[in-house]
Amino acid sequence: MVGIYSLEQMKMIRNQKRIERQKEAAESGTSTAIVCGQIVTIGDCDCNYHSWKHFVIAQIVRLGFQQYIALTGWDINELVEDLAGNDDPNADIWLNDAKDYFDAVEANY
Repeated sequence: MVGIYSLEQMKMIRNQKRIERQKEAAESGTSTAIVCGQIVTIGDCDCNYHSWKHFVIAQIVRLGFQQYIALTGWDINELVEDLAGNDDPNADIWLNDAKDYFDAVEANY
């Protein structure tokens, strides 16, 4: 028998499948996030992004500074200073932005 789903049910099913794929990736040691509805990977050389900072910079470029600041609430001067700094590219400030605004899931190392 063929089931008929509403648009909301289809969105919920798709979201549950995405969450399951992200959990599976995390369990196998790969961090993930969502960009334009697609799962991207963060980590080693076989991933889409090398670090959380690399991921955040790509999102700033994709969205533009003003839209990224409006989304995240960063102070523009603080964001520029932190981007220019030599801190750990996988520092919590970048991971937290990825988790809070791009549904990131950190790998289980």
